[in-house]
Amino acid sequence: MTNFTFKMDRQTREAYSALCESLGLTMSSATLALVKQAVRDQSMSFSLRDENGFTPAEAAELKRRIQDVRKGDTVQNELVEE
Repeated sequence: MTNFTFKMDRQTREAYSALCESLGLTMSSATLALVKQAVRDQSMSFSLRDENGFTPAEAAELKRRIQDVRKGDTVQNELVEE
């Protein structure tokens, strides 16, 4: 066995620790499981979402639409319910 050390901010560490604890795992065992799965699958399957739950593409689209509204470059449509 070998040691693997990395740095993270305190808030992230505490949130990760709480998540692992709620799953009945230590941070070390959870991280090792993630690494082993990535090696086994030769991929990493997780989504990158911001604090609001948006993917980078969704966040960029939302920002673009907000800018359009601020510039007045929008068309208002009536809500049609069937």
